[in-house]
Amino acid sequence: MSSYWDRERLLRSTILAGFAAAGLTVAPSWAQQAEDDEDEEQAEQAEDSIVVTGSRIRRDSFSSTSPLQVIDAETVTEAGLVDTAEIIRSVPVIQGAQLDQTINNAFVTNGGPGVNNVSLRGLSADRTLILINGRRMSPAGVEGAPSFPDINLIPSSIIQRVDILLDGASSVYGSDAVAGVINIITQQDYEGLNIEGYVSIPEDDGGENQRYSLLVGDRSERGGFNFALEYFDQQNLRANQRDWNRNEAGFYCSQDIDLDASGNRITSSATRPNTCGGSIVNRVRVYSTLARPGGGLLLGTDVYRFQGPAGVALNTVDPRSPAGWFTAATAAGRTFMSNLPEAQSYPSAQWSDILPSNTRYSMFLTGDYDIDSLFGIEGTTFFFEASHSNSQTFQNSNFHGQLFPTVPDSNPTNPFTYNNGASFYGYGVVPIISSPTQRSDVDVEIQQTRFLTGLRGDLGFIGAPGWDFESFVSYTRSMGYSSRGAVLEERLRLSLATTRFDGGGNLICGDPSYIDLFGFLDPENCVPIDMFAPSLYTYDPQTGPQWGSQAETDFLTGERTVTTKVDELVAGAFVTGPLFNMPDGEVSGVFGWEFREIGLDSGVDTVAALGLAAGFFADQLSQGSVNLNEFYTELSFPLLRGRPFAEDLTFDIAGRLTDHEFYGQNSTWAAKLSWSPVDYLTFRGTAGTSFRAPNVRELFLGGQTGFTGGGADPCVVPQAAIPGGPGSYDPTLDPRSPTVLANCIADGVDPTTLGQTGVPSIQSFRAGNPGLDPETSDSISVGFAIDQPWFDSFDFQFGVNYFEINIEDSIAIPGTAFSLNRCYNSTNYPNDPFCARRQRDPNTGFLTFVDNTPFNIAQQSSSGVDYNARFGMDVWGGARLEANTVWTQSIEITNQTTPGSAINDVVGTIGFPEWRGTVDARYIQGDWTIFWRGRYIGAQDNLGVFGANEPNCEFTGCVDVVDDVDSVLYHDLSVSWRSDTWRVTTGVNNLLNEDPPLVDQNTADATLGGTNVPLGAGYDMIGRRFFINVSKRF
Repeated sequence: MSSYWDRERLLRSTILAGFAAAGLTVAPSWAQQAEDDEDEEQAEQAEDSIVVTGSRIRRDSFSSTSPLQVIDAETVTEAGLVDTAEIIRSVPVIQGAQLDQTINNAFVTNGGPGVNNVSLRGLSADRTLILINGRRMSPAGVEGAPSFPDINLIPSSIIQRVDILLDGASSVYGSDAVAGVINIITQQDYEGLNIEGYVSIPEDDGGENQRYSLLVGDRSERGGFNFALEYFDQQNLRANQRDWNRNEAGFYCSQDIDLDASGNRITSSATRPNTCGGSIVNRVRVYSTLARPGGGLLLGTDVYRFQGPAGVALNTVDPRSPAGWFTAATAAGRTFMSNLPEAQSYPSAQWSDILPSNTRYSMFLTGDYDIDSLFGIEGTTFFFEASHSNSQTFQNSNFHGQLFPTVPDSNPTNPFTYNNGASFYGYGVVPIISSPTQRSDVDVEIQQTRFLTGLRGDLGFIGAPGWDFESFVSYTRSMGYSSRGAVLEERLRLSLATTRFDGGGNLICGDPSYIDLFGFLDPENCVPIDMFAPSLYTYDPQTGPQWGSQAETDFLTGERTVTTKVDELVAGAFVTGPLFNMPDGEVSGVFGWEFREIGLDSGVDTVAALGLAAGFFADQLSQGSVNLNEFYTELSFPLLRGRPFAEDLTFDIAGRLTDHEFYGQNSTWAAKLSWSPVDYLTFRGTAGTSFRAPNVRELFLGGQTGFTGGGADPCVVPQAAIPGGPGSYDPTLDPRSPTVLANCIADGVDPTTLGQTGVPSIQSFRAGNPGLDPETSDSISVGFAIDQPWFDSFDFQFGVNYFEINIEDSIAIPGTAFSLNRCYNSTNYPNDPFCARRQRDPNTGFLTFVDNTPFNIAQQSSSGVDYNARFGMDVWGGARLEANTVWTQSIEITNQTTPGSAINDVVGTIGFPEWRGTVDARYIQGDWTIFWRGRYIGAQDNLGVFGANEPNCEFTGCVDVVDDVDSVLYHDLSVSWRSDTWRVTTGVNNLLNEDPPLVDQNTADATLGGTNVPLGAGYDMIGRRFFINVSKRF
């Protein structure tokens, strides 16, 4: 009798023999192998009529003319993976920066905080279609206009396998299937009850996670069901819980990492021991008119710092300074720029989360029931799916952001004018502090509920033997809720502008000019705010700065909330069956229709809508809907079978007509050819087009604000160029290119002085663009697969697949740092399109605004080669040895902004390695399995990108920004034991405890905030961790 675990292994071997992986084409002989197997269950499975991802035509074997990769449930367990997003990201075809929980704490990412998406071929998640059992998964998220599915809302315990289709499939599945399709196949025929528990514990604290699940199913002659219930919990990982994030001075932060002229690695802390990346805070700028040495007056700026902890060197005391405040002064006269040791926001950064805490509850129900007779139609099956997921994420970024309001000289709390008595000629005093409210800390809850029902059966009752039909309708609602702390701007303005002494010498505030004679209006609520309270300047880095009193905290602290709702209705129907006979087989076809409507309603509270939170613009309502009708067909022609040099020659074609509400009618097509000259060798090729209309985010995003550190401005002096602090600029240490420096000067700012004493954050804005054009693309793939027939002692399959995808009118949503780098490194400044998307304050010289609204660029492309090999053989003592390896080589991933402009190839740059690969090996002895996996990520660098230096320091001859990383190989190891009902797997991930690579914090916007790790590039930040997975079947 076959156990449950034997059937799982059987399924895995059957699928992998058929699909192999990463572009390995199926040869019919691999299905015939199953027929020769003595195992009756496998023979029965091979004889069933099935549908393979990439086509709706029913076939008699696991075969496809499209390149496919398969992730099976057993490999997932042995590799210690339980997170659905982590499972899918484990394959090499996942390329480019992936939106995961380390990135999505940002303000304006698609889906908002805590959402997980994936991107195939480096073409972004917009062009990767996610399916559940062959049908679209709906978007989910919060803040703005989410357009991507959150794949972690699917309980991993219900997953039977994941099919990854690696060519454009718009003609089969519709819009978005440009780079490929990820089809998550759930359990359909499981019988029994399975209870499973998983725990992963890192060697160092932080990042622990656990999952507990229940899977139950039953099946009778007329139907069955499967139900999964799952709980997942991930603990947060803080920056100060990993030593690789700590600089030489002991601080956990992002920093400059450079090479000197001799090639020695140096960091900013090597020359400036207390320097980390971040905005300068804990200062007061006092504006005054000063006497020129040669006569006349000059408006200048003195920078004061509150007395710091004991042992910190302070500059000469200014005789005009209030008690406890110090400024820069020399015998030659007052300087306009402080040379004080920098007080930055890095102490608090050590408490920020690299990984947020996340708790998920999810359930999934699927089933079917044979109906005896429906309206006189025999052989009809009713099927259904229902799911509900709840994900709660809290991200502690410990990013407070800057507050720098002007305190008038009439305010009694101002020690520089009102109390000190020094004459500053009425100019404002500007304290620069870290906000006591951590505006980037966010609490998120996302829920998604999905219902699907339909009918399938045969059409024999109308005299069409062999023809089947299927119809379905699904409805999904996704709800997202987010909450962020805020400083209430109007209250702060009111207090600072109106604080005064009353007749009794008490501080009061509020508008003194308005009196309500009859008391109809309540008295104005106001609390005097002391912007110079010591608690705002000296504080515990874990708790951060505090307002001077609880009354001030209560008065100024508010909440900024967003509620996002996404509804999607999908209905469809198709028929499939034989059309006519050819000499060597039947021509089969599919004819279908699908309707889809998606609606978005993302609203903000009053604080967000009116811009009442300090440091935020007013966010707008994101609202809209779009619908489309699609008609499609597929035809499969068995041109030759069983002929000399043509064991199988099959030609498939597909077409789809899309009628879009806003973009009218568009058509796509695909053609595929598979040729097996002999039963162990198959050649295959595909060609086709795809169509992607702008999604709801790109069309209807109402307007979101975000923030980027001021250091992203290429015109701001790099920290490495001021080794002695402000005023010590050394041009030989400046890594910027002459092009950048010249463009900054042309922009009216001095790139040798800007930002030496502090840089405010840059506000970004993103909104929908109804003027976008749809994307069109074409793709090709060619490959071969061989299944060696010469030796019975071992199995060996090998396959190669070349792919190429070209997109026209690609929709781009640039990031702030990307846009700025493209502008200031452009030889076409200021006429480069990216230069029109930023604003600079003519008085301060600082950037104040960057427009990240989506727009159409000229083209985007991706090409490369997938390689796969699989080996298996029986060895001594009844044991078996198996190995499987999958590699992807990226040849080009390019983009071009406008026709005629430079084509940028990003292969080999941060996030886009040329090579990715995995190697799996198993040793199976009876009930025991030893599993090893190697995960390889190739070397990457941003040399020569956006003006970064070449190793010989071509721009300055002295300092080189560290913007390259070596290749890395992670090792995972596990041991499994199984019986008929028990299964135990224990192992270790990242066996050698490899630290993630570190690059300079200014490397083309490529580092995770608060660290120097390239973001979204697949690097392991948790470190060595031990896991155990125990399941019991009843």
